[in-house]
Amino acid sequence: TQDGMIKPGEYAFTETKNGITIAASLSSDGKTIFMAVSGATKGWIALGAGSAKMNGSYMILAYQDDKGTRFVSEETGVGWTHKPNAMNVAKAFVNELDGVTTLEAQFPAEAMVKDGKLDSIAAIGSKDDRTSKHIGRAVYSIAFK
Repeated sequence: TQDGMIKPGEYAFTETKNGITIAASLSSDGKTIFMAVSGATKGWIALGAGSAKMNGSYMILAYQDDKGTRFVSEETGVGWTHKPNAMNVAKAFVNELDGVTTLEAQFPAEAMVKDGKLDSIAAIGSKDDRTSKHIGRAVYSIAFK
């Protein structure tokens, strides 16, 4: 359930680095990735899949503004930046509660999971926008069993 929280036992993999928690599970048929990322920020949060670098990564960037409006964008990493893409394959939900922003998403695993492994990145920003520089980031290597 995409409710903007990472609950104990909800995901097969959970790891925290640099204050950013990422969680992931792979569907039983191996076709869908379920991911979440959470961090202490009132700004944007993002996850990237399929690469340990921003360049070439499939990304989802999201935030909830001060009025409660939620923004979610599918992006593609290009060099040291990113741009919106037209894929629109993710189902995602973002929630900000008590200074913590959490993004939960599901999207196709095809071309992202290689030999049971998913390279991922995550980042947080301090503003409610999609262009300001991150204030924290981390790289993860997720092994699905």
